[in-house]
Amino acid sequence: MNYAGFDFDKETIEFLNSVDRGNKLPHALMIECADEKKSDDLATFLAMYAVCDKSDRPCGACKNCINAKEKHHPDISYPKIKTKSKTYDVEQMREIIKDAYILPNDSNAKVYIFEKADERFTPLVQNTFLKLFEEPPQNVYFILQCKSTRSFLDTILSRFTAVRIRGGESLDEKALEAAENIVSCLTESREYPLLKALGVLSDKELSGDIIAALRLHFRDAVVFLSGGKTLGSRETAKKLASRITRKKLMEMLELCDSFENKMKFNVNINLLTTWMCGEFRRIIWQR
Repeated sequence: MNYAGFDFDKETIEFLNSVDRGNKLPHALMIECADEKKSDDLATFLAMYAVCDKSDRPCGACKNCINAKEKHHPDISYPKIKTKSKTYDVEQMREIIKDAYILPNDSNAKVYIFEKADERFTPLVQNTFLKLFEEPPQNVYFILQCKSTRSFLDTILSRFTAVRIRGGESLDEKALEAAENIVSCLTESREYPLLKALGVLSDKELSGDIIAALRLHFRDAVVFLSGGKTLGSRETAKKLASRITRKKLMEMLELCDSFENKMKFNVNINLLTTWMCGEFRRIIWQR
């Protein structure tokens, strides 16, 4: 990859090098970063790389690269909101799905860049798009920009290659430590250590970050099993992956969603953590 003209940090460059497979990008990429300029720069770079027809991509000098950088390339779309709700609607997504199957104009690829995707993609819209993300047309790429991946369905996240770049939302250190403790207690033979570890979820200020950190660990373990690059601790992902199957990890991700949904209804936290402990143990010990 040619990084001339772009000031990416070392971790971002390592990520880009790791996902480049024979001059071909993953068809679905998610950029998580709170710094909009850094996020935009990476999205632009990826779009230039996709449409550039030179060997040293993106060359930055060909017509495709120049038009991509100036954001008026006919094969690169930035879908805008068409309704007052500030979110995409299903009909608009269906139009994009149809358009994705139309051959590109000036290059060999088509790129769809969704800005502020975490604010604009409702669960219904995500489900509408799911089939397209699973089986995209050849040489069609989707880039989702977001400040946080928390609002995306696990079915969407499992189909995207995610990169978190500096400037992105960070989780509270106490929450990360608490999540690590919960993970280490998951395969304990006794129930009490896990129940005690889950007690930290009673802290409403931290509970959101703790659940987010747990999701990160479970997703990373799924990615590790697939041979991909993890976003968080690779050692934790490796440990989980060595003890828990992919199917069980996906069930744990769903359990995190259920916990957050129940929290919205002000369920008694002691009952809720006891329930979550029981569900974790059910998942772990089921055949």
